[in-house]
Amino acid sequence: MLTVQGRGNNKFVNLPNKYRKGLGLSNISTIAYGLRQADRSHRADGASAVQGVVAGVDLGGTKVLAGLADLQGRILATVEEPTEHGADAPVLAQIPRMVLSLLQRHRDQGPLRKTVVGIPSAVSPSTGLASLSPHLAIPADRPLARLLARNLPCPVVVENDVNLAAFAEATLGKGRNRDSLAFIAFGTGVGMGLVVGGALFRGCHGRAGELGLLPLGADPHQAAPQARAGLFEDQVDSPAVRGLYRDGTVPVSEIFARAAVGEPDAAAVIETLAKSASLGIASVQALFDPALIVLGGGIGSRTEFVEAVTRHMSALLPFAAQIEATGIGPEAGMLGALMLGLSNLASLENSGQQEVAR
Repeated sequence: MLTVQGRGNNKFVNLPNKYRKGLGLSNISTIAYGLRQADRSHRADGASAVQGVVAGVDLGGTKVLAGLADLQGRILATVEEPTEHGADAPVLAQIPRMVLSLLQRHRDQGPLRKTVVGIPSAVSPSTGLASLSPHLAIPADRPLARLLARNLPCPVVVENDVNLAAFAEATLGKGRNRDSLAFIAFGTGVGMGLVVGGALFRGCHGRAGELGLLPLGADPHQAAPQARAGLFEDQVDSPAVRGLYRDGTVPVSEIFARAAVGEPDAAAVIETLAKSASLGIASVQALFDPALIVLGGGIGSRTEFVEAVTRHMSALLPFAAQIEATGIGPEAGMLGALMLGLSNLASLENSGQQEVAR
């Protein structure tokens, strides 16, 4: 494992050795090289290469993880805090504060040029408005990027968190050198990100990948109005898994642990879960035909779950689908935010365009 630690009392980011290279991330190095070349090309006086840093933030219901990277893709520091909840969305002040604290410790690296924030919501590419966020109280009537940019000295991009995890997987993980990838996270809920030709596929309203809303079941028209989170999500999220086992109070991790040692009841739950999950995954494969489907999240990243899903998929499709468990880990959202920030910055530098918060 590679341990990356910033100055001060920041959390560690641990990545498998295979993601090392320059933080082992040759893709980031390539993007940074493009930035430097673009900078040199429009500087007639031959001044030094462009400097600066980018910030990536992963906002969750329980914690906020923020990271700072230079334009060569090196992670300078990370910090993690419990998510601040409240009626006035205090997290919108918490995120800039965390980013600025990282920036303060790395003033010598240059200005903050971009901040990308991942949130558990659908984000409209045209309006910047967030929607479908039942677990986090954030404004749905104002663009979050503009609200955050008021307290940050740079353009801000707000993106769906699973989209960012998908982007990390496509650029740093098992999706490298693939022309398309679907990343599906199974855990507290279910979500999906699609990367096609190196770019995120968001859909017209930013709702591409809202897999939990798939109208599955014997009578979806009757059941949908009573759905807790979505007809598919109600079958595969953590509450559903707990509800399948005994009195419904045993944690999901414990159910998997008991299944691993051969307890029949726990093993039956995993089989039922995998069979239900295979319906949604088969739908993704049939509709989008990605080169690779990567499963992540607290449930999806488990090898035994992936193996069971693959087995059940064989009965649903007349062709094989390649399904693998993620290898990046819980930092995927933050790493994807950094990668997207560097990628967007490179594109803007090469085109000579300016950007505003969105």
